[in-house]
Amino acid sequence: MQPKLKRLLGWVFLGGLLTGFLAGLAGFGAGYLSASSPEAADRVAAFEIVGFGVFGLIAVGVSLWVSVYWMRTIDEAAREAHKAAWFWGGSGALLLGLPLMLIATLPQTADWRLPDWFYGRSDPVAHAALGAGGLLVLMLVGYTVAWAWWWFRRR
Repeated sequence: MQPKLKRLLGWVFLGGLLTGFLAGLAGFGAGYLSASSPEAADRVAAFEIVGFGVFGLIAVGVSLWVSVYWMRTIDEAAREAHKAAWFWGGSGALLLGLPLMLIATLPQTADWRLPDWFYGRSDPVAHAALGAGGLLVLMLVGYTVAWAWWWFRRR
């Protein structure tokens, strides 16, 4: 591994540890506040929403930065493998998810509810989050299969 990349990954790991520590500290503080003062629950909920939003923006930014750096450092064959895998695997998986999405819009499915294991929620936001997560999983599985197939064919 290149020394520059090794140093970058070390900083990313350290940043992840620090972020995890701060998130744990914030969670402890929010739990303490909500347990000690029932009227502080609204402030704690707002704090959690802002905290998750900031954490998400930082995580996406760092992930994008590391991905671009990594993509520039790998060789041309690996770059082509990942581009082909994302196009064919990710797009193909989305095409597999399209009929499921269309079925979910039928009037017969209007009474469907999420099972109790989904945090006891059955609101539209929970359904949308579950659908987006399901499509992401499908895309990652398709990407992995297409990536392995690309390398297998070119061995």
